[in-house]
Amino acid sequence: EGAGLYQLFEAQATKTPDALAVTFVNQKLTYRELNERANQLAHHLRTIGVTPDQLVGLFVERSLDMLVGVLGIMKSGAAYVPLDPAYPQDRLAFMLADSGANLLVTESTLLSRRPVDDITTICLDSDWAHIGTLPSDNLQALSGPDNLAYAIYTSGSTGMPKGVLIPHRSAVNFLWSMSKKPGLCPEDTLLAVTTLSFDIAVLELYLPLCIGAHCHIVPLETAVDAGQLVNALAESGATAMQATPITYRMLLEADWLGHKHLKILCGGEALDSDLAGKLLPRCSELWNMYGPTETTVWSMIHQIRHDDASILIGHPIANTRVHIL
Repeated sequence: EGAGLYQLFEAQATKTPDALAVTFVNQKLTYRELNERANQLAHHLRTIGVTPDQLVGLFVERSLDMLVGVLGIMKSGAAYVPLDPAYPQDRLAFMLADSGANLLVTESTLLSRRPVDDITTICLDSDWAHIGTLPSDNLQALSGPDNLAYAIYTSGSTGMPKGVLIPHRSAVNFLWSMSKKPGLCPEDTLLAVTTLSFDIAVLELYLPLCIGAHCHIVPLETAVDAGQLVNALAESGATAMQATPITYRMLLEADWLGHKHLKILCGGEALDSDLAGKLLPRCSELWNMYGPTETTVWSMIHQIRHDDASILIGHPIANTRVHIL
């Protein structure tokens, strides 16, 4: 109540500064290290004049810097617009133009692939020599519950993609609800497989960081390759994973045996009873997640059990109501 999304992370970083926050391939950051790097980026953004509710494009590959970028932008008071480098150039250019973002946080290896040329650019790698000299302490908050946290573009399946503006209040309530059900605890490791441009990544990245757990980000090539993903699940010791049914079908086709300690969250499209029946013996818990981007990630959730007669989408998340029309 009354906190911004980034402040949930700040509170956890104060509580468990030396705990492992995030892993990417063989790189790691503790809560303190991640918080300090995000603070330095936020200080830099403020010195160049970023203001609350300003939309800032984030055009980076999956990496530790992806998390530094989202947290730094939110800490500055601004909101981020995720731009996946794997997306078509014309779609990215549309999203930048439509959002009105006039600042792009990226990395030097992607400069030649910028969706537009005439935009102010900050590179998280080549500009870090300067950014890394800035203060690493938490900034005074400029954005509160009703300010924007991020803008996510829908898939455009019903026409043109449309930007959905999400305030901190909605994201905070969502994460608080998810921390209770399906639930996550500080001992958990969540394997993050979803593109930042799909709003379900909000759960994968921030839920672990708000409760003191460990977020293990996998590269794009791992997320789309069944063999690599099976290995990543085993090597990371993941106890939770969220993905769409297509990803779980891909794992099953690779003869994935599952893990008795793995909590599976499945959403983004309908979960059929055949897939559910195959997943149940391969995990500790199976949850069906449902919700449109406009209502902040998941709106309804349901734990699937062996004796369920049908696959339900369940009950509304905390502090919300669902109207059936």
